[in-house]
Amino acid sequence: MASGVEVSVRDRSIAAARRTLATVPVSADVDLSHVTRVVAIVASSRGGSSLLHQILSDQPDVLSIAGEHTALYKLNGLDRGRDGSDILEPDAVFNWSEFSADFMSLLGSGPNRPPVDAVGRMQYAAVVTRRLALQWPLEEIRHTTVQDAVDQAVRGCVRRDDPDALFAQVLHRLRCSHPRIDPSFYDLPPALRSEGSTGDLRTPHDGFCIEEPPFIVPRVRTAADRDCLQRHPVVIKSSVDAYRLPLLRRLFPHAHIRVVHLTRNPAASINGLYDGWRDRGFFSYDVSDQHTLAIDGYSELGAAARRWWNFDIPPGWEKLVDQPLEWVCAHQWAGAHRSALEGLAPGIADEVLRVPFEQILHPAAREATLRSVFDFAGVQQPSRPVQFPVVMATAQPRPARWRQRAHLVLPAVEHPAIREVASELGYRKGEEDQWL
Repeated sequence: MASGVEVSVRDRSIAAARRTLATVPVSADVDLSHVTRVVAIVASSRGGSSLLHQILSDQPDVLSIAGEHTALYKLNGLDRGRDGSDILEPDAVFNWSEFSADFMSLLGSGPNRPPVDAVGRMQYAAVVTRRLALQWPLEEIRHTTVQDAVDQAVRGCVRRDDPDALFAQVLHRLRCSHPRIDPSFYDLPPALRSEGSTGDLRTPHDGFCIEEPPFIVPRVRTAADRDCLQRHPVVIKSSVDAYRLPLLRRLFPHAHIRVVHLTRNPAASINGLYDGWRDRGFFSYDVSDQHTLAIDGYSELGAAARRWWNFDIPPGWEKLVDQPLEWVCAHQWAGAHRSALEGLAPGIADEVLRVPFEQILHPAAREATLRSVFDFAGVQQPSRPVQFPVVMATAQPRPARWRQRAHLVLPAVEHPAIREVASELGYRKGEEDQWL
């Protein structure tokens, strides 16, 4: 599936990440076999799953890792299948114990805990090192180096309770010894990151993107122990899970698995994907060993845009490498939901709840919809109205933003394969004026 050159970069990046991770002290005595409840949010990319995942993760009785666990798939060799897509074969081989240890090291609950004392600084340095290993693997930033940067940042940061401000200070200090670290690739407020180059799209580094940009900002939360795993659900989300639902049973062998199938109308999702492809880069894989991308609307943005695929890779992706960007995005939306519809067969999930993202966005339906999601997930209802965090946004969120690009998006929706999935999900022809 991958050329010798690409495999070398991939393997070199993973090996370097493992060396970095080995410098971080590990004390956990639990693994994924102790997880009793899993709530998996399954959706297409740019379908609202980041927002719903964050809403659930903000609740005190929920365990989660920040962002997607896609990076842990890549770290453990569970990336592309034999056809080059995100569909994995049922017998895909991986080291379950190693994946479990990676997952547990990032799992936590509750709000961010500022590193105000020596213990807190040690915990924060461990979390930061683990994230840097996934984000900048070839830099091999050792835990002791991060610890020094954290100590300096905590002393010099006036807003230690602001995880974005504190991490920006850590990055500033780490760049003294690792100048290739670029804050512009993080999901930070613009005021806390340089904008980087204003020209062509560029990748964060020359290695294998274990974690895909924009990168997660590390936070310290309460680690999971056996009691927590017995009492609280683990909420997960990864855009590629739509293609590999049977794998969840192998990852969480003793868990009751609930799946929230989050849908969103194709016009809004296609528009969000279009923005993401052209943004700072949601780079997933360098596919240049197989194809030079000639995607109109993307590949003219620079050399990286002729090499790097963004977001998930649906089956049949090789037929899309020279198609207009809106068509690529449409097939990504349809591919994810078609795989989810076919993958949610009996025995894959114990319970399934389908939720249109529009009902979360709509003020009149929001409260009842979120109440149903909390009930389904087995999560206590919050006592206050849910706040909507802005997560991985490429533009200021607003209803029906896709209409400004309707001349591109709606023709793509008319493709028979797209229409078929849309109708099956309840987004019917002739109702486009109602889509948010």
